[in-house]
Amino acid sequence: MEGQEKREVSLAELYHAVVRAVGALLPPGEERKRPAVRLEGGGLEGELSLKRKRLSPAAGKSLRKTLSRHPEGAAVGLTLWPRTREGRLDLAASQVGHLYIRPRPELAGTFSVLGLPKSWEPGEGRLVLEVRPNREGILPKPFALELLVPPALRPGVPPVGEEEALRVQGRVVEGLLVVEEVEKVPRPPEREGGAAKGDDPPPGRRRRERAGPSGGVG
Repeated sequence: MEGQEKREVSLAELYHAVVRAVGALLPPGEERKRPAVRLEGGGLEGELSLKRKRLSPAAGKSLRKTLSRHPEGAAVGLTLWPRTREGRLDLAASQVGHLYIRPRPELAGTFSVLGLPKSWEPGEGRLVLEVRPNREGILPKPFALELLVPPALRPGVPPVGEEEALRVQGRVVEGLLVVEEVEKVPRPPEREGGAAKGDDPPPGRRRRERAGPSGGVG
């Protein structure tokens, strides 16, 4: 209706893939050329380099402010746009969607994905979801994530039709994205014209897409 405010769509209703993490800020110096975060908790360990090409525009802006205002070792929270390789979380290929002070350690290592089932192997518990570009998102093309569904949840993985998607939540366990909840949801609207490699983004997004990574939220 005219005059009625447009409802803001939540992340839970959009194609997305996010892993939540916390860690300690490590500025550039003698030991490293670029700033990094030492991941701590939630089954996520190691040093995550904050290279420019791995940061979304929002994360890049936050990083500059954080480095100027907070000392080495400051606790930070991250939202990672994950990728998997050979069934495991690939931190080297994952990207940083958001970086912020006020981390929530209790959420470290948890993840959420909404995508289209690409393959499902009940015997192995191997579920592959494809995350597709949203209508107003910055993701240039779809990508697939491999998840592990524990035996107790496998009978409850619902069959999905062409108009439906799956939303899953879970936790990182020894490098695996282990599903704890799964539900069938309506298929979100996608970017018009698909997301094939080589497609030109709308003019209003060209600059933003060139400046940022491919992303994990369509």
